Amino acid sequence: MELRSVKMNPIYVIIGGFIMLALTLGFSMNVSAHGYVDGPSSRAVLCQEGVNKDCGAVVYEPQSIEGPGDFPNAGVPDGQIASGGGVFPELDEQGEDRWAKVGMSSGAYTFSWTLTAAHATEKWDYYITKEDWDPNSPLKRSDLELFCSIDDGGKRPDFQVEHDCVIPDRSGYHVILAYWEVADTANAFYQVIDANFDGDFVEPGEPEEPEEPEEPNAPAWDANSVYLSGDEVTYDGKVYRAQWWTQGDTPGESNVWALVGEGESGGDEGDGEDPAAPAWNASLVYTKGDLIIYDGKVYEALWWTQGETPGDASVWVLR
Repeated sequence: MELRSVKMNPIYVIIGGFIMLALTLGFSMNVSAHGYVDGPSSRAVLCQEGVNKDCGAVVYEPQSIEGPGDFPNAGVPDGQIASGGGVFPELDEQGEDRWAKVGMSSGAYTFSWTLTAAHATEKWDYYITKEDWDPNSPLKRSDLELFCSIDDGGKRPDFQVEHDCVIPDRSGYHVILAYWEVADTANAFYQVIDANFDGDFVEPGEPEEPEEPEEPNAPAWDANSVYLSGDEVTYDGKVYRAQWWTQGDTPGESNVWALVGEGESGGDEGDGEDPAAPAWNASLVYTKGDLIIYDGKVYEALWWTQGETPGDASVWVLR
């Protein structure tokens, strides 16, 4: 069989090359439009530097803490602010000694960002925890107050960005949220800074050993009382937790109640490994810390979930 060479029209080769170049550039702009706060060093940056420990995959991508925008009206859920909505869940762990703290002071301060690609920008906001916040509870909106905002009006910033702000009077440990809302997508970038307003850099504490679960101590169920999601009661020697609003629904008979464990007057102690847990139900809402049994194994919810199968979804961790 005779083979024939095919000659390409040079103009098509050139056009094709430009198309491929444009597609490549467009893709790289989208995937690399990220950034992080390095002045002062954010929690994620200190993870990358190895100062913070047990950080997960953020050590490779401190610039990629991206989640839904329009914060605080919408955006990421409470409890997932530091991780950008659960992208890097280890960052949401909150404790007085969990993270290294950079020495800071109140008053005039210049924050700096490093961008891996400059993204058209709506605004930059800076929040700080209120004076009465709880440093041992997951970070939530009600803990924060806005103290500095820069409106970019859709312009594209430089790769190095600085903002002059005035930090309110604070002492001791506080968290600052630096928030970058881009203009041409619905997303934003979240960076938290652990600050010590006594002025010194503080190394992270040693991870605490998990405490043994305390013996449940919940009030007796009362058919006339109103219970809200998360309320716990003791009924027939067992402890139940309400999944939503309820009144008059008997624990153990209604799926509004999830079995938590044995009460003070409960029955057998079991093998002492995990408290008794209810079977997983795809129609129920579970929140952080809830335990369930699925396929003979006990799982714990890392955040709010409904309908996500244990063993398949990252929201569930095997106990």
